[in-house]
Amino acid sequence: MVNKKICVCAALVLFILQFFLLHAPVHAEPPTPFAVVSLRVMSWNVQFGEGTDAVTNYDRTASWIASNNPDLVGLCEVPAGSVPILVASLTQKTGRVWFPHFVPKYSGTDEGNLILTWHPLVSVNARFLSAQRSVAQATVNVGGRNVNFFATHLDDAASSNRVVEAGELKSWASNFAEPRIMTGDFNGGPDSAETLSMTESYYDAWNEAMNRGTASSYPDNPVGMHTRTRRGRIDYVFYSRQSGVLTGNSARIPDSRDLNNTNVVVRLGTLDDNGVRPSDHNFVIADFDLSTDSTSSPAPTPTPTPTPTPTPTSTPAPASAPVLLTDSLTNRALAMHSELLTRDPFKLTSPLNFGSDKRTRIALFATNVNLFSGETESAITAVASNSSGGVYSLPVKYVRRVAGYDWLWHVVVVLPQDSSLSGSISLTITLHGATSNTVTLAIAPP
Repeated sequence: MVNKKICVCAALVLFILQFFLLHAPVHAEPPTPFAVVSLRVMSWNVQFGEGTDAVTNYDRTASWIASNNPDLVGLCEVPAGSVPILVASLTQKTGRVWFPHFVPKYSGTDEGNLILTWHPLVSVNARFLSAQRSVAQATVNVGGRNVNFFATHLDDAASSNRVVEAGELKSWASNFAEPRIMTGDFNGGPDSAETLSMTESYYDAWNEAMNRGTASSYPDNPVGMHTRTRRGRIDYVFYSRQSGVLTGNSARIPDSRDLNNTNVVVRLGTLDDNGVRPSDHNFVIADFDLSTDSTSSPAPTPTPTPTPTPTPTSTPAPASAPVLLTDSLTNRALAMHSELLTRDPFKLTSPLNFGSDKRTRIALFATNVNLFSGETESAITAVASNSSGGVYSLPVKYVRRVAGYDWLWHVVVVLPQDSSLSGSISLTITLHGATSNTVTLAIAPP
């Protein structure tokens, strides 16, 4: 009898170990032994996902990003609700998990700047600038080297405002370690006061590539100082002059027109408005060589010196974004009905649950849920989206560590009573401004 009990216990332990080993997140492989890695950066004003055909299509936006295979992406004119849609689409198109960091343009608005990367996020930060503008910052680990990356969008009303903002941007960024890369729509040409202010401390990647003969564009927009990203060149990739580990190679302003689609409604007023673009801005691609130290971990980036200007969040950023676990066999979310312990598809309502509203509770499992002392489930937000672009906020009702597994967290979310949420949906959770990977699960039709 005792032997039978031991066998049963051993089998149970083995099952638990197999379950969690199979479903634990895949750890990144150690960096390659090479001293230099390639780094591709993209800067783009996506104009709220609206193309020059006046059609809003974030899947099209994601397709252009994916097709250019960047490591770091700085976007502006991004609505907060579009972030999970972009991340889900990029993940599907590239087969990589993408990590976002969104910062509103100013307090109280839905529009803002967005950083996207498939490399590990070490930390995130932000600062509000003058004239209701902001800058998003992320420290990203690329091949064992920390890179400090910024995305901004300066004022469109006056050059004098932009000069002040450029000064604020440089002053704040100086608190972060080298190498530093800045992207954004600066709303001023390469010979404007605000751009010249930037180039006192930073290289203009396009200008440097042009001087080396490695800048390229398309015949209707030939290579030159003022090669257009809109009516002129106002979108930039800047990189630090003092960095000894980052070297510019080339830069491109690709032709994003669909010349087979001439239904151009939003015109830039230039001679090449003869094919629909995914935005009213051309994007900029810059390629770099990054020297890495693959034999040791990088030193942490120092905390920026506090400034009188408030940041969008009052809490420090976590070391990394939460990671939602997936089923290794199906690549779908590791999720269960919180009371019935059944897998998806889930119905929107259920007669058996802990809430009087009968709305279904779903249990998710995650790592890197680093709550601060005294924080509760209110620190976490959950967002779902469907294939037609609908975005749904899911209340988070419960967050606890799984007993006996300090690295594993149990997160319960509540489905909305909205029949438009059905079929395959994408889901993310966000904690302290860092958004998790996107996972999928199924909602049964009503």
